[in-house]
Amino acid sequence: MRLFLGQRAWVLQRVTALMLLILLALGAATLLTGPSRSYESWHALATSTHGAVLIVVFFAALCLHGWIGVRDIVLDYIHAPTLRLPLLALIAVILFAIFIRVVLTMAAHFAGGA
Repeated sequence: MRLFLGQRAWVLQRVTALMLLILLALGAATLLTGPSRSYESWHALATSTHGAVLIVVFFAALCLHGWIGVRDIVLDYIHAPTLRLPLLALIAVILFAIFIRVVLTMAAHFAGGA
């Protein structure tokens, strides 16, 4: 995957780290500055259009950030190609499944399911 080689991977990981930091800061600010929230108000916030988009963007950045980091570790420390490729594939499938689960969970709230 030439998309994630060298300088591009480094820059992309820094961009995703910045996105995660900003989204976590927004969440912390919401938690600390607002009134005491009940489950219902948190649920309404998380399942609003803006909240759902921010959650999906957060998990997309988290999965991409994790993929780049773990991929670099695997490429640096596992030299056997017979072990490297299946391990990278397993990690990619797990991260992709996490992201899809988050997207489907958010979509279920808009489709009328809970």
